[in-house]
Amino acid sequence: MFTDFILASLHHLAVFTLVAVVACELVLLRPGIDGPTIKRIGILDLIYGAVAGLVVVAGFARVFFGAKGPDYYFANYIFWTKIGLFAAIGLISIPPTLRFIAWRRELKRDPKWLPGPLEVRKIKRFIHVEAGLLIFLPILGAAMARGYGFLQ
Repeated sequence: MFTDFILASLHHLAVFTLVAVVACELVLLRPGIDGPTIKRIGILDLIYGAVAGLVVVAGFARVFFGAKGPDYYFANYIFWTKIGLFAAIGLISIPPTLRFIAWRRELKRDPKWLPGPLEVRKIKRFIHVEAGLLIFLPILGAAMARGYGFLQ
């Protein structure tokens, strides 16, 4: 029971941290962005990737070592919806990550280089979609914790 509590706490903290990182990216990513901010966003994006990995590890640790066990999760369509949604969010995060890497590379080549406002808005749209979808993860988790998601 204590293991389940620790794994659930770790999983929830990781998800909330992921939301915080996305919120920080949204705040920092704006037209007129400067070089130091691009570097900060690059670091935030690395943190995003690491925390997303922690979400997956802690989540699957809950599945296999938590109180409910794999039979509960694998038979639950809300669990699979959460997995699919998380994968979709991960795929949506790829274009911004690639742009952040390219921006940092450009900055190394030319310290005065800055991305255009159109490109910044385009990348920010991806992150807005990520943020909008992230909202559903705790909602689905709450539904699953209350026994929803089983075909009867």
